[in-house]
Amino acid sequence: MKAPSGSYLHLKNHYIAFLKRLLLMLMVLTLSRVSLFLFNSQLFSGFTTSEIIWSLFVGLRFDISVLLMLSPLFILVNTLPIPFRTHRVFQKIINIPTIIVLVLAISLNMSDAIYYRFTLKRMTFDIFSYLFSMETFWDVAPQFLVDFWYAFLMAFLLLVVLIVVFVKMSNKTMIRPWSFQNYIGQTAIFLLSAAIIIIGMRGGLQLKPINIVDASLHAPARLSPIVLNTPFTIIKSVGQTGLELKSDFSQQELEKIYQPVQSYPPLDSVPENIENVVVLILESFSSEHIGYLSHEESFTPFLDSLFEYSLVFPGIANGKRSIEGIPAILSGLPTMSDESFLNSPYAGNQIEGLAHSLNKYGYQTAFFHGGKNGTMSFDAYASSAGFQSYYGKNEYPNEDDYDGHWGIWDEKYLQYFAEELTEFNSPFLAALFTLSSHHPYQIPDEYQGRFPKGKLEIQGAVAYSDFALQQFFNSAKTKAWYKNTLFIITADHTSEGAESAYQNSLGQFSIPIAFFAPGDTLLTQRSHRKLVQQTDVYPSIINYLGIQDSIIAFGTSIFNVTSKDFAVNYFNRNFQLMNNVYLLQMEERNPKSLFDYRNDSLLQNNVLNQRDIGSLLRFQKAFQQQYNNRMIKNQLRFRNHE
Repeated sequence: MKAPSGSYLHLKNHYIAFLKRLLLMLMVLTLSRVSLFLFNSQLFSGFTTSEIIWSLFVGLRFDISVLLMLSPLFILVNTLPIPFRTHRVFQKIINIPTIIVLVLAISLNMSDAIYYRFTLKRMTFDIFSYLFSMETFWDVAPQFLVDFWYAFLMAFLLLVVLIVVFVKMSNKTMIRPWSFQNYIGQTAIFLLSAAIIIIGMRGGLQLKPINIVDASLHAPARLSPIVLNTPFTIIKSVGQTGLELKSDFSQQELEKIYQPVQSYPPLDSVPENIENVVVLILESFSSEHIGYLSHEESFTPFLDSLFEYSLVFPGIANGKRSIEGIPAILSGLPTMSDESFLNSPYAGNQIEGLAHSLNKYGYQTAFFHGGKNGTMSFDAYASSAGFQSYYGKNEYPNEDDYDGHWGIWDEKYLQYFAEELTEFNSPFLAALFTLSSHHPYQIPDEYQGRFPKGKLEIQGAVAYSDFALQQFFNSAKTKAWYKNTLFIITADHTSEGAESAYQNSLGQFSIPIAFFAPGDTLLTQRSHRKLVQQTDVYPSIINYLGIQDSIIAFGTSIFNVTSKDFAVNYFNRNFQLMNNVYLLQMEERNPKSLFDYRNDSLLQNNVLNQRDIGSLLRFQKAFQQQYNNRMIKNQLRFRNHE
């Protein structure tokens, strides 16, 4: 039998050494990630050992992703089909930047092992501007070294192990001549390595690359910090606009002006049989399309009829994208920066929400969306927000009902939704987000020509979705859970506007917000608040159900007469604040315009120089301070309300 050639043995030794070093890098990176749990285990009480172990294990997906982000040069150069890649000098040139990058990554993980206890989240890219804005940082840094010497000792030992063993594992063989077969084989390995790097950095072959918020898909939100690693969270947040810590008011002054921590006394008259909550979030259902609200041509005859028996408001959306509207509705969390919460440096924060609030009272909670799983990270948000289950296109049983673009047709999916709810145990919370009224505004073939088209292409699709809602309620009426359910009907955001009143910065945020309970005949007789926003939905439901827990939400209950009415949104670097009389627009921190929108819905008469806006500015500053500081410090959940 012919002995292996020297060239073959040389290549084999090279690849063995290369793979050993990769595994060493992964092992040390993982150990540095796990250190956050080791030094802060008391902060993760309440979870079983199996939950902890599983969370630490699935974090390998994020470790591998960041390892491949940090070492593509090391991998590609070591698989390039060129003979001199194994030369000792060349290897040293490649090893030096590789080790430096890994040292930085491990140092970040180990720093977070201590810093985490102060923020309860992994560091993101904004940490650098945050630290350098703290004049006292360099003064207190030496004391950190003294107080937490054990963490720095572990970091030092890990780095020593990495450097010493990494160097020892290097291939010590010299260059040997290659054959033509060597080049062919090495080229194939190089191409395979490039593909592995791309797939690995993405975290797999799923629809979108993994992001910070995806950690909550694998573990409870409170365990996401031990799933994630700090280099990953920093890399994923590079280029994102971090918020600025505010200090316009002392804490005592701040809480007098605006306080997102709230609780409500029980209402006087709510039927005891109302147990379940169904939140229907309708894609792009602007008020303009709904005759009940616009008093123009209607594309929603069913909703018009249902609203006659509902508590209905001409509501205000807190954003212009679905990824902004859904957290606002279900978690009372608006978007106040250029990045949506789910794509921001703060996506790993622990957040409040309906599901979190109701889980502790025995509610079965689920989020439904007929779109492809992973779309806009809705599944990750649902998990982070506390929903126990997520139902997407993957869970839907009939692929024939796929619309060819976004997901399952609304009519089919809403019928599926009604049937699934019959399997739920009461009480339950179910949120559903529709999709057929999204561009390209398709309608199933069997309904072509049935619905009015209107001035906008979307309006025919809105009419179809309204029909789908009618079929859903027809089915729901036959279910045992129907009369015991509170329905909330709203939109994620508006569509483009046809009429001038829906094309300005007021109409472009005008959506329906309706409460309907077939078992509560007194609901429609309650006082209508003049101004309601998406972030009011969460506290309103909590108030209606009689839950008196303290929650954090950047909205107020519509049922509480003492609450201060307001609405906020942020777009194109503009902050917009409304009260019951005025709409104030801010550019950066400067007042830009003021409109008496009740009498000037087209926003044509700027009265900024004719009114005293002192109280509006104080509220705006207080709101921004509460929002920014709580977001930065990860204080979005009431700590006694886990």
